[in-house]
Amino acid sequence: MAFSVELGLIILFSILGGVLAVRFKQPSVLGLIIVGAIVGPNTLGFIKDASLINISIEIGAVLLLFTVGIEFSLQKLLNLGLRVVFIASFKLGFVFLVSYYSALLLGLSLLVSLYIGVIISITSTVIVIKILDQKWLLKREELPLLVAILILEDIFGVFALAFFSSLNTSLDLSPLNLFTGLMVSLTLMVSAYLVLQRLLKPALKWLVKYSTEDTITFMSLGLCGGMSYLASLLDLSPSVGAFLAGNIVASLPNSSMFQRAIHPFILTFTSLFFFSIGTLVNFNIILGNLSIVLLLFLVNILSKFFSVGFGSYLFTNFSGKQAVFSGIAMLSVGEFSLLIARESADVGLGIDLVSLTSAIIILSSISMSALINYSEKIYNLTTRIIPTRVKENTRLASKYLNSVSWGMLVDKTKTRRITLEWKKIINNIIAVFFILAASFFFWHFFQSYAQTFLRSNLIVYATTIFVFLALFFPALNIIRNTSHLIKDILGFFVRIYPSEIANEKRIFRNIMFLLFLFVVLVLLPGVLLFFQISLVYHIAVGFLTIIFLIYAFRASHLIHSVTKRHERTFDKFSKKYKLLLRNRIKSKNKTSNDPANSQK
Repeated sequence: MAFSVELGLIILFSILGGVLAVRFKQPSVLGLIIVGAIVGPNTLGFIKDASLINISIEIGAVLLLFTVGIEFSLQKLLNLGLRVVFIASFKLGFVFLVSYYSALLLGLSLLVSLYIGVIISITSTVIVIKILDQKWLLKREELPLLVAILILEDIFGVFALAFFSSLNTSLDLSPLNLFTGLMVSLTLMVSAYLVLQRLLKPALKWLVKYSTEDTITFMSLGLCGGMSYLASLLDLSPSVGAFLAGNIVASLPNSSMFQRAIHPFILTFTSLFFFSIGTLVNFNIILGNLSIVLLLFLVNILSKFFSVGFGSYLFTNFSGKQAVFSGIAMLSVGEFSLLIARESADVGLGIDLVSLTSAIIILSSISMSALINYSEKIYNLTTRIIPTRVKENTRLASKYLNSVSWGMLVDKTKTRRITLEWKKIINNIIAVFFILAASFFFWHFFQSYAQTFLRSNLIVYATTIFVFLALFFPALNIIRNTSHLIKDILGFFVRIYPSEIANEKRIFRNIMFLLFLFVVLVLLPGVLLFFQISLVYHIAVGFLTIIFLIYAFRASHLIHSVTKRHERTFDKFSKKYKLLLRNRIKSKNKTSNDPANSQK
């Protein structure tokens, strides 16, 4: 009886939270979290049943990730373009680094800082779309780019969730246990996904022919539940399995039927998910760590505003006002951050990340909703603050990179070759991953047999040579294809202005080295934690940052001098790129809005 009463209260308060949020022109997610926190066991105590709360969270999270999986397709990811990948990678990496080292400066541990860095780096797709929809801003020219970035961030969120869900307890953090467990779990999960994708696609096509909407709903829920259960058996978050189930459905030609059939369940249970997460929030924890919450909130606002605004201005056809709007629109923290924060409860970090994350979500979403109305004033303020030299360098760098992008769009043959090289690199990386994973899988489950089998030195040498050769050829292909890829990209840099080939090659080398340094800086915290290296060695980050800034200054100076000497030519190429890109976006929007196409 008490269970049904609390379930009724959850539904009642969820409705109240959504209504109040809409009344105050905020996304319903905020109202659900705040009302859940007020009526939850840590405050008024109207909702106390921990098992009911956990069930609501699990079901809501699974259906939420199932939706993300349905809306994602590999082809859509490949069609996003390099500029979106650069902006998303720069934003994720920059925000992660700033958040991670801010958490360390606050005295938090390496693992807690790693969690916080990942939590803050991901922007909420749900909140961004809800706020822009409420403010009638969904038709702005910047939105396709922002949605593409959010898609990439969702994929990153799935991988982050898989990683953190493999950390069952703090005792499992030894490098070998962590790496082996994660490799085995991911390999089994991906293998099951590939097998089921092959087997289920023809079966589902046949079933759809003779199914009603009710049976399609049950098929969707059954596939989602089955993959979630498989993920939990492999010590991964059930949400990861739900995402892969959604991706299987997305690969079907009639995936929209499944999406329509399950849509009412998704709306209901995702609302319950945010409300139930809210019931876990402890206001005493937030007040006790208020300085940490406020500092991380400021870090989130400033780092996302800079990374998205700067990246979108540098790599796209956006004006300064559009870049500022994009930076403000991506401020909120959201659903993946909550899922990752909840996974931290099983690791024993000694800090309530769910409460802290919820507080940052509320503050960042309200800030985004308020600031988006003043984007033009913020742009004017930003232009007054930024030094003239920096503005000039950024403007010229944007023209230069737009000219390179125009060359890529026009030369379809070389662009197609770059795409093929990139696909070959990905395929060979997957091959290396599966070879390593198969080795770890065999050692993990058949260790006693392996030790018996490898008693002879001859067998040990033969096995080592076999594994080496199996890894050697795909690794060699990765090196060779990467070399071809770099040469092809270099061709777009040196063809802009033939008389500046020497300088353009220097610019390209500097940019490649900057990309390499940035990747090293982003990966270094995880490597230091993984191998349990002393905190003192983080001083290497300082040296690498100084080197990064030196090379960034060199590249900026070179681009400034080359573009300034031939500004009229670069201005012409940049305008052509902007016009071509704008026409492509209009064409895509027209196609997507065409009723005839939407019915296919």
